[in-house]
Amino acid sequence: MDTANKEEVLLQKSQVFDRDFRVVLDSACTVGSGIIRVENSNKKRAISAFNALGVTPSFFIPASGSGSRMFNFLYEWLENGEDSDMISAFFNQFELFPFASNVKSRNHRASIANELLGESELNYGEIPKGLIPFHIEDGKVYSAFQEHVRQAKSLLKKDVKIHFTIQQKFEKRIIENIAAINKDVVCTFSYQEVSSNAFCFDDNQDLVMREGVCLKRPAGHGSILSNLNELDSDLVLIKNIDNIQHNSKAALTEEVWKVSIGTLKNFQEDLKLLGEAYSFDGLVDLNLKYQFLSEQELAEFDELKFEVLMSRPTRVCGMVKNEGRPGGGPFWMRNQHGVTKQIVEKIQISSTPEQMSIAQNSSHFNPVFMAVCKTDVHGDRLDLTRFTDEQAYFVVEKMDKNVSVKYRELPGLWNGGMSNWNTIFIEIPSAVFSPVKTVLGLNNPAHKA
Repeated sequence: MDTANKEEVLLQKSQVFDRDFRVVLDSACTVGSGIIRVENSNKKRAISAFNALGVTPSFFIPASGSGSRMFNFLYEWLENGEDSDMISAFFNQFELFPFASNVKSRNHRASIANELLGESELNYGEIPKGLIPFHIEDGKVYSAFQEHVRQAKSLLKKDVKIHFTIQQKFEKRIIENIAAINKDVVCTFSYQEVSSNAFCFDDNQDLVMREGVCLKRPAGHGSILSNLNELDSDLVLIKNIDNIQHNSKAALTEEVWKVSIGTLKNFQEDLKLLGEAYSFDGLVDLNLKYQFLSEQELAEFDELKFEVLMSRPTRVCGMVKNEGRPGGGPFWMRNQHGVTKQIVEKIQISSTPEQMSIAQNSSHFNPVFMAVCKTDVHGDRLDLTRFTDEQAYFVVEKMDKNVSVKYRELPGLWNGGMSNWNTIFIEIPSAVFSPVKTVLGLNNPAHKA
C-alpha cells in the first residue's frame, strides 16, 4: 500500500472509530420556522418567474441503485419458505403489477419468483431499479427511466436534458430502454467515481481483506457531488429515480416544480436587489419571506457576511408532511457556523433523549425534490465542493460474508454536501412523493391510471 493510501486509511479509520459523526440538532424546522407554506400570491409570482426563465433547467437523477431491496421479502421467502403478509399481498396482487405480462409462469408461486429474480431470467433484483416496469398507460408499459423522460418533456417542452448517474455496466441497456420511447430529450450518464470508495474495517478496527485486497464499499450519494459539479447546466432539478408518479397524475408534480424553480429565481433576484442597496432591515424582511437564516445567524449578521450569501449556490427543497416514513428531515442544526438550516438523516442523530425528542417532533420529511442553482446571484459558476461540510460524513455498519464491517460514507449530496448553500424549504403536497421501496408500492394509487 502506497503512502497516499496509508494516509487515507488512517483518516477513514479515525472517522469511523475516533470521531463523533453525529450532529447536534437545535430544533426541527416547521412551517413558519424554516419551512415556507407558499400562499397563492407567492405561488403566482413563482410560476410567473418560471414562465419567464431564459434558460431550460436540466434534471439530475441518481439512478445507480438496483432493484434488490424492492424484492428483499421475495428473496427471503425463496430461501426459507415462510409465508408473510407481504408474500400473500404480492401473489394476490400479481396480475396488477406492470411487469406481470413479462412473466410466463402463472400456476406456481416459486416459478413466478424464480422467473422474476433468476440471473438467466428477468433478474429484477440485480438490474437497475429504473429499468423495472413501473407503469402501464394505454396498454403500454413504461420503466422508471422512461417515465422520467416523458414527464421532463411535458414540464420543460424543449431543449430538455436529463442526466442520470448509473452503473456503467448497464449503460447500453439503459440507452436502449430510453430510446424506445424518446426522440427529443437529451440523456447523458455518469458513474460514481470508484476512487471515492471507502475502506472497510472490522470490529477490531482492522482493514477487512478479500483475497489479499482491501474490501471497499461505495461511499454513498455524497460521492456524486462531483458529477453534479461537472454537469453543464446552472439550474438543476434533483429527484430520485423511484419517485415518479403515473403520467396521469403528473400535473401536480409539474406545478410543484414550477413553484420550486420560480421561488429559487425570485429569491436570487430579491437577494441581488438587496445587495444593490443593503440594509439590515431589508435583510430581516427578506428572511421573514424566505426563512433561510436562523435567529442566531441574523443576530450576529454584518454586511461582510452578506457578501457570503451573495456568493453561494442556492437550493429550494420541497418538504412533505412527516407520515412516519424513515429518512431525512429539515432541522436547525448546530455546527461550526452556529445554528444553520440542514437536511439531516436519521443515522446522524444522537440517541440521547434530548436529540431524539427533537427528531420525533419533526413535522416534515425530505422527499428529495430540489431545484438548485450552481451559480451565485450574479450568474457566476461556483465550485460546489467549496460548500461542503467535510465533517458531516456517515458511519455505516453492514454485513459482508457474515462479517460486520464499518466504513465511512461521504457527506450526503443533499446533507453535508450542500451544508453551506443558501437553503429554502417549502412545503409541498405529499402526493408528489410516491417512492417505490418495495415492489408492492407499484400497486399504490400514485402508480395507477
